[in-house]
Amino acid sequence: MLKSFGEIKMGVLRLANPRQFARLSPSIDLPVFFFAFLIFILTVASNVQAGPSIKPETILLNVFTRPFKPTKWSTDKCQRDSAIYLEELARYTPWALKMYDASVKIPSGIITGNYKQLGNYDECLQVESDHGISGQSCSATIQFEVAEDNGASRELDLGDLLVNVAVASNATKWRSGNTIIYEWMWCVPSSCNHSEVQEFLEITLDPLKVEGRVDFVINVPIKSCRTLKTEQTTFDPSDWIYISILVIFSLIIIASTTFDIARRGHSSSLNPKGKKYILFSSFSFYTNWKNLFNTDRHQDSVACLDGLRFLSICWIIYGHTYYMEVMGINMDLTQVPKMHESWSKMLVLNGNMVTDTFFLLSGVLLAYTEVIKKEKSSSWKLDVIGLYLHRYSRLTPAYAMMIGFYATIYSKFGSGPHWDVWVGSNRDYCRDNWWSNLLYVNNYVNVPDMCMSQSWYLATDMQLIWLSPIFLYPMLKPARRIFFWIVIGFAFVLSMLLPFAVTFIYRYTATMFYYKGQEDMANVFLNVYTRVYTRAGPYIIGLALGYLLAKRRSYDLKLRKPYIVSGWLIAIAVGLSAVLGAREMYFDKHPYNRLEASFYAGMHRQAFALAVSWIIFSSVYGYAGPIGEFLSWRGWTPLSRLTYSAYLCHYVFLLSRAGSVRTTGDLTSMSVMYAFLGNLSFTMALSILWSLSFEIPFMILDRTYLSRKRKTKDDRAKVFGSTDSKKEIYRTTEDSSSSTVAEIYKNVTNSENVRSTCDSEETVDYYVIDEEERNKGVISSEDRTKDENCGDCIYVIGATELDDNRNSLDRSDLEEGRTRTERI
Repeated sequence: MLKSFGEIKMGVLRLANPRQFARLSPSIDLPVFFFAFLIFILTVASNVQAGPSIKPETILLNVFTRPFKPTKWSTDKCQRDSAIYLEELARYTPWALKMYDASVKIPSGIITGNYKQLGNYDECLQVESDHGISGQSCSATIQFEVAEDNGASRELDLGDLLVNVAVASNATKWRSGNTIIYEWMWCVPSSCNHSEVQEFLEITLDPLKVEGRVDFVINVPIKSCRTLKTEQTTFDPSDWIYISILVIFSLIIIASTTFDIARRGHSSSLNPKGKKYILFSSFSFYTNWKNLFNTDRHQDSVACLDGLRFLSICWIIYGHTYYMEVMGINMDLTQVPKMHESWSKMLVLNGNMVTDTFFLLSGVLLAYTEVIKKEKSSSWKLDVIGLYLHRYSRLTPAYAMMIGFYATIYSKFGSGPHWDVWVGSNRDYCRDNWWSNLLYVNNYVNVPDMCMSQSWYLATDMQLIWLSPIFLYPMLKPARRIFFWIVIGFAFVLSMLLPFAVTFIYRYTATMFYYKGQEDMANVFLNVYTRVYTRAGPYIIGLALGYLLAKRRSYDLKLRKPYIVSGWLIAIAVGLSAVLGAREMYFDKHPYNRLEASFYAGMHRQAFALAVSWIIFSSVYGYAGPIGEFLSWRGWTPLSRLTYSAYLCHYVFLLSRAGSVRTTGDLTSMSVMYAFLGNLSFTMALSILWSLSFEIPFMILDRTYLSRKRKTKDDRAKVFGSTDSKKEIYRTTEDSSSSTVAEIYKNVTNSENVRSTCDSEETVDYYVIDEEERNKGVISSEDRTKDENCGDCIYVIGATELDDNRNSLDRSDLEEGRTRTERI
């Protein structure tokens, strides 16, 4: 049955604020818009005639027009301060007028969703009087329950009003049940506590109750009452520890950058010294910045992945922004229940599938790099422990620093009536459950209290890495290739059967439909959406695709244009069916079908992943088409390197916006676009800082100190040339004719002999030459290999890697020699 937009808001709350949802959702079935009756107040209340009972609009008019007055059970101080407030208000004293003005009033746009009345938060907190009375903002939530109409003759009551308001707000079939939770803010003396405000409302609204017909529940949480004193920033020991860590990193970055710049200015006296030099310069903003924004690509890179990565993260940020705007304090929400009627809106409603692009690319990169490394070295063996350690060491530093930010100083950066609901609650989640995030099990452990709600993806992706040896072992054994394809096929079928079975047995919805009941949506999120067994399909497809891409030189396959065009048409059809296929399930004429929903749950992610796979496949093997050319634009390269940090950072601004909102806005396409572009801009700016500080440096250190030495001396000679010199000058066997630094560097990075053989890391390519030779612009390859004390050596560091999670195929064998490089 079609539900109103109130349920969508609670659905988003479940994703962004699980603990609050867990507290509220059991009593939510169908929403209804309560405040519409206020439209009648001005015209009806003045004409109310004496009768056997007081009409509901009269009672509510008294609530919204009269100032706060405590009950006789309140404390003496609260009663004294309130009496002074009422007396001063009667005299029009400015501070009393401010307190009254800041409280909730009759709103407009009630039917279209203006059901959260926050008053004037800042005005309330600024109230100070000569009597020692200060303002306190207290938010109350109220939920009404309406029983079914038995048809008996009676007077009109609040239940009748609520039912007709539901009809006006597009919930045409709602006749009974729980309403949405409404919120009102009162500005009261700071001497009154939350329970006294709750008692005031319960007594004042008690006449609205109708036995057997209308009831309600009022709640004023202790944290909802805020004063200027409680808004003051205070730091505890954990905050100071995190600040100390930031200071230490800042000093390291300054020192590393200074060292790097000084070395470049005095290269004759500050030559690189292998691992020690890399250690000292790994945090240099100067070098890392230049290489972060370098648009060069290697010969073996798959160019379209850059565009896929960045556009996918933009899609994710847009989807999260849209739902947070729906969940926020906005009017004109009646359009939300009709979103399914627009084909374009399906990209938003089913935007959760875009994360499957990253699962797909993660599988592609893992298979691609492992196959290439196997082909490059006959003695190579799969090091499972090393695979796990490298993955953990590259993802965790930036991740841990963001968790620390959430758990400590993030909550100090803002304020607002909902700041504790959004930012404060996430602080508590991270303080309680940080360990489950760092162990990458947070998608199974304490999921309702998950630290960083978007981090379920990181846990799921890491768990897929843990399971990857099941596929890698047969894939890398020539005698077991047929077994590899059998395992892939079996796992692919299983990845469809498991979500189908779970959805069918437990009668879940096909995906997280925000129009369904909140319990259904929560079950899909907890038992389907975040689980490895339901998200493995795209990853398995990625492993198979990565294997084919790595073998493309052996196959020498070149598809003809007609086949490419046909494949594109099929891919578009499959992709659209995955994204738009659920549309019919929204319509009343197509009620929820258990078998249909189960089939869709089992296959829509795999269908979407297959469509994206064709984009990659056709870009490598044949005609990429306009889409492939667009995705392959070099300008995407720097942006794509920031996708991992962007995924970590983007909720910082989403939660800040939701928590700091003061007044009601309007939900329009333009307002959502403004919010999206603002969030994207701030996210990318913070991502640059986060990547340069905590991501790229640790990838360099991991590659230098934790990488395995897989190549023998003879192997290195084949790739880099002679290694007899103590300097180990890295060059290819084809660069001896190069005369200029630019040509040597180009040949080194583009040679067929230095194809991608390293683990996936970030691109941090740079070289160092002596000042004298830089001025000459010419360096002899022969001199470099003969002179033991050569001062004209080119030191090439090819940390040309990007983490698997960030999906890059830019690799270089130069990195294999990095940990062994030493200049004397």
